[in-house]
Amino acid sequence: MVISKLRDMPLRYRLIIPFFFLALMGTLVFVGLALLSHRAVISHEERERLYGYGRALDHNRDLQGRWAVSVASSFARNPEVASALADRDRLRLLELAYPSYVFMKNTYGISQFNFHTPEPRMFLRLHRLYEYGDDLRYRETILATVFLQRETYGLETGLTGHGIRGVAPVFHEGRLVGTVEVGFNFGAIFLEELQKQFGIEASLLEPDETGERFKSFATTFYTPVVRDDPAYRKVFEDRTPVIVNRMIDGTPYAVLIRTVEDYRGKRLALVELLVERSQTLAVINYYRNLMLTVGFIGMLLSIGAIYLISAYFTRPIGEMVTFAQQISKEEQVTPLTRSPGGELRVLAEALEEMLVSLYKSRLKIQEYTENLEEMVHARTRALRESEEKHRTLVENVPLVVYRLLGDGQTIFINYYVEEVLGVSFRDVLSNPHFWKEKVWMEDRPRVWPLMDRCLQGGDEFKAEYRIQDTTGKFVFVMDRAIPVLDEKGNVETVDGYFMDVTDRHCLQKQIIQTEELRTLNEISARLAHEIRNPLVAAGGFARRLLNGLSEEDPNREKVRIIVQEVARLEKILEKTIAYLKPFEILLERHSVNDLVAGNLEELKELFEENQVVPHANLAVGLPLVLLDPVLFKSALENMLQGMLFLCQPQSKLQVRSYKGENTVHLEVLIRGTAVSDDDLEHFFYPFTAQSDRTKKLDLPLAKMIIHKHQGLVRFRRSDKDQLVLDITLPQ
Repeated sequence: MVISKLRDMPLRYRLIIPFFFLALMGTLVFVGLALLSHRAVISHEERERLYGYGRALDHNRDLQGRWAVSVASSFARNPEVASALADRDRLRLLELAYPSYVFMKNTYGISQFNFHTPEPRMFLRLHRLYEYGDDLRYRETILATVFLQRETYGLETGLTGHGIRGVAPVFHEGRLVGTVEVGFNFGAIFLEELQKQFGIEASLLEPDETGERFKSFATTFYTPVVRDDPAYRKVFEDRTPVIVNRMIDGTPYAVLIRTVEDYRGKRLALVELLVERSQTLAVINYYRNLMLTVGFIGMLLSIGAIYLISAYFTRPIGEMVTFAQQISKEEQVTPLTRSPGGELRVLAEALEEMLVSLYKSRLKIQEYTENLEEMVHARTRALRESEEKHRTLVENVPLVVYRLLGDGQTIFINYYVEEVLGVSFRDVLSNPHFWKEKVWMEDRPRVWPLMDRCLQGGDEFKAEYRIQDTTGKFVFVMDRAIPVLDEKGNVETVDGYFMDVTDRHCLQKQIIQTEELRTLNEISARLAHEIRNPLVAAGGFARRLLNGLSEEDPNREKVRIIVQEVARLEKILEKTIAYLKPFEILLERHSVNDLVAGNLEELKELFEENQVVPHANLAVGLPLVLLDPVLFKSALENMLQGMLFLCQPQSKLQVRSYKGENTVHLEVLIRGTAVSDDDLEHFFYPFTAQSDRTKKLDLPLAKMIIHKHQGLVRFRRSDKDQLVLDITLPQ
């Protein structure tokens, strides 16, 4: 009804209506984009401002840490302090340091002042004189200072809570006698200083027992705060800062939520920095009203201009309509009284050209009518020739080409099916379920669902499976089919082909068997080589025993040698049997990084004994891998020891992990080691000419364990003096 009324309206009004909606949409888009742009600028400024406050927090924390370590270092360099700490004289240390501690506590807010022994163990707490002697091995800053023998500072949790601590080593007569620690409390005082500087609100939050809610242990608000927003938990887990807008006690705030890490990068708490948004929202509302007013006025002006333009351009159109009607009725055509300009002139000229074209078209139609029959015969002959060429190509191609209906009925298949399967094409066409029934029974659970999705859902089908020909022989085929859909989206026909890939499958199987045989031959050859020498020795001395020996005969020492050689032969055979004995793995999701870290910790004394420095560069967020943690850890331990025994003293052994495409990689790198190409190639083989320490390791069994996990292990030379052990595991 509405469309009918629109068609009967004058042209000028029909032009005005769409232009009106275009003007309205343009105005709304303009106003909307302006508001969005303005809001984006303000939001960007808010974001930069909040991130600036976050950087200021880090700067203040670092500044306090530097100040603390500077004060600690000045006391550590005092000879009297060093002498008192070396003599373990608490009273003397109190006389030297306590007045300074009281002054700095009252003036600068120092909250911790401690002296430690190198074990490390607490020797004196100036802020808690009655507590000392506790084990401090959980304090990373103190451990780093003792180990590196230089100043260290950072955020860390101690007996009195979170603090920004600076630790300096104390030397007396050239030896380390202890450490001195100075610290600021990381809490309410720290946040109040930040509030005085920038006029913002801030809170330090810790998760409760459930991990869902966060409670403040320091805040600039009057009362403690509790946050149960999921955004806080997500930031704590992902360590990614987030900015949110919240209403707190009726006041709008922009809130920056971020994590606070300690000296070792461990998450300690969350910090929220809040900036009031009342003035920002007022500015946004003002500009929104201004943009809407300007847009409304502009829309009214656009409607008036559109009406005037439409009235001007629609005047000459009436004459051209009459002119076109005369042409369509083949009446006497009246020339146009006025010559319009612009595109309308082109339209008028086109109408005149249409008269000429209409006359020529009538002549051509008459000519086509006379020659139509001859043209039909010519096109029919060409179509037959094309069909014959297509059929010849399909019948002679070395593929089985077929076509199915939507229900799986075969309506065409070429003669090549007889050569592949020994079945005639007539038998195939007579069997309505041939396409699915030709699949071998063991492959049907895997292949039939793919075929059903092709016939019912219109998905492309591609699969490799087995077919049994008429002689009972298995034929491996690669089958591919593409469905053709009708207008409603239903499968009308399916065009496809399948080819014989039995040779390729056999070749792959042969390659795998060849590799397995090569490995077994290598082990057997080396086993025979090791057995031969003891047997020769045993046989030579055994012939001497044929002559008879007495108890006093000096040749009894040679008999003892025979016994030793036979024992060594038995050990070789025992280890060979162990390699060939099958074993099972119990898979579970586990972290490769955790296993590497555990092995490095267990081998720490061995690294120190060989004067080799281990260095781990383990990727963060590495996905868990299906593996047997016991067997894999044992294999990794053997390979790490094998690489360690190849290292030169004072060298470095690097362990690196990273994520590949659907894989997890683990690399062990060493430098400065002279290893021959033969030793490099036979690193994992037993009974090689390696060092005595390497021979004691189960490196062949370690390689078998990696392969059992569907993984790959490769020992290669990546540079002139660099060796790399690369382990690849599937996710």
